[in-house]
Amino acid sequence: MISVVVALLSLAVQQHWTRQQAKADARAKQYDRTQALILRTMDDPELLLAISGGSSEDQKQRRFRQLWVNHVEMFFRQRHLFDRPHWKGTIYDIRDFMNMPVMRGHWLAHKDYYAPDFQRFMECEVYAGKAEPRQAEAPPEEPQASTT
Repeated sequence: MISVVVALLSLAVQQHWTRQQAKADARAKQYDRTQALILRTMDDPELLLAISGGSSEDQKQRRFRQLWVNHVEMFFRQRHLFDRPHWKGTIYDIRDFMNMPVMRGHWLAHKDYYAPDFQRFMECEVYAGKAEPRQAEAPPEEPQASTT
């Protein structure tokens, strides 16, 4: 009987660590993707202008902005992989980026092509500028270890 309890406990701990590793791997991959997009803009000034404005609209710029909106949607879809402090920081970064006038205009022109839950997230969490993500949109809280 004790060996069964120990085995179940061991399995639970192993699953917990596997989930933690998956979360860390997902965050690292998202960071790498973001870094690649940023470095790409540094290598191509036209792409930087596509985000910040100041150039005539063309297909390449519109597609690059669309890539960024899709990237934000990916973060939203994978929000359960973040713990609350990381998600809160991610929201602040998304808010800062998506509030650039050209990016906001792009969102307003194309938002109807996105799922209603992502539209609500963008309107309520990104553009409403709340200090904290709503409970429904935030990742679950991590249980705190007991110190007693």
